[in-house]
Amino acid sequence: MTLKWLPNALTIARCILAIVVGYTILDFDTRTQAGDATALVLFLPFALFSFVALTDWLDGWLARKLDAESAFGARLDPIGDKLLSASSLLALSITGTWAWFILIPTLAIVSRDVLITAMREAMGNPGTMKVSNSAKMKTALVLGGIALVLFGMAVSALAANAAPYSPNWVLSRGIWLAGLVMVWVAAVMAVMTAFDYVTGLAGRDKEDHQ
Repeated sequence: MTLKWLPNALTIARCILAIVVGYTILDFDTRTQAGDATALVLFLPFALFSFVALTDWLDGWLARKLDAESAFGARLDPIGDKLLSASSLLALSITGTWAWFILIPTLAIVSRDVLITAMREAMGNPGTMKVSNSAKMKTALVLGGIALVLFGMAVSALAANAAPYSPNWVLSRGIWLAGLVMVWVAAVMAVMTAFDYVTGLAGRDKEDHQ
């Protein structure tokens, strides 16, 4: 039995699970405020996000391994990535005391992703828009940053009663802060790569009309 359907199935699953990840983040906030969060609830957003993010690499690897690369997969794969980051960032930006620290880079990243997706769809062939190394780095930073923020939130909740500046307190805040810095760096790169995409497309249009 051929497994060539598997890469696209993973990509579709990532699109669906991206919404579930956002829900688990909101549920995390609700449960922690109510004081009835279990260890499973605390670490579920991080664990699920990490698993879904891993499928971004896995579906591409399987597509190449099974010789199952397709136009459908090429079109849907970046959409799945953007759904995952957008769902997670938007959920984070409306939860917690420091949500506005997430909101600003979220607006930059999500706006950029909507713009690039619209440009890809307008061109009708996502394969014609080459993904730059900066864009790949931006994706890695935002996914890695979100993972650290989620892990830091879980550890912080477990260390809620830790004395300020104690090792547990510093560790939990440090993990969260490291993730936040990565998200902010990704936001800056999002703006830069959006500019590169727009100018690159403008250059192509100019060549087409010469």
